[in-house]
Amino acid sequence: MPFSFLHRAALGARWAAAAAVAIAGIAWPQLSTARDEPWGKRMVEVVEMPTEALVRLARFQEKKGEVAAAGLPPGGMAFADTQSYTGPEIDLPASGNPYTLVLKVTGVALNDGDAGSRWMAGWSIDGSARVNIVPEIVRKGVRAGQVVEMAGAAPPVSFKADRRLAPVAEFAAARNLRIDRVRIEVWSGMRASSPVEMVMAWAPLLTGVVFLALFFWWRRR
Repeated sequence: MPFSFLHRAALGARWAAAAAVAIAGIAWPQLSTARDEPWGKRMVEVVEMPTEALVRLARFQEKKGEVAAAGLPPGGMAFADTQSYTGPEIDLPASGNPYTLVLKVTGVALNDGDAGSRWMAGWSIDGSARVNIVPEIVRKGVRAGQVVEMAGAAPPVSFKADRRLAPVAEFAAARNLRIDRVRIEVWSGMRASSPVEMVMAWAPLLTGVVFLALFFWWRRR
C-alpha cells in the first residue's frame, strides 16, 4: 500500500508538471511578440527626433569611442555623460495618468552579434530634466548590415494636476549600432493585461489545483 500511494503521488506530480509545461508552451510564442503590444491605453503623441539631433548623437558616440580608444576614463558611470534631446511641449491632463515615454530606435548593425543602446527618458519640468533609466534597448544575434528595430520604455509617471511639458530623451551610448531613427511615443493610461499574461499570472495556482485534484483522485482509487 505505501508503494502504491507513493507511486500515485509521483504520477500526480508528473501530471501537474505536464500541465505547467503545457501552459508555458501555449503562452511563450505569444509572449515573444509582447513588444508589439500597446504601452498604455492610448498613444497621445509621437515625436520624431530630427536629423540634426541624430547627427549630434552620432558625433557624441564617435567622441566616446575616441576617448575609450585613447585609454582615458569615459566618465565611469554608464550615464555620467549623455547627449540630450528635448521635444516640443504637449498637454498632459491628470485624467490621463499615468504617462509612459517609449523610445523606438531604428538603425543598422555594424557587426555580427548583439546591438543595442542605452537611454534615459523623462520630462522637462521647470527648466530641469527629470529622467529615469530606460532598460537597455537591445537586439540579440543580429548580422552585420542588418536593419534592426527595438523599443524600451521609462517607468510610467503620474501628475497631480494638468501639465504642459516637453519629453526628454538622453542618449548615453550605442553598442554595435548606427542609429538612423528615434521615435518618441507618449502613452496615456495603464496597459491592459493580455489574456496570455493573465493566464501566466494564474499559472502557479492552476498548477497547484491540478496537482491537488490528481492527488485526491488517486488517493480515492
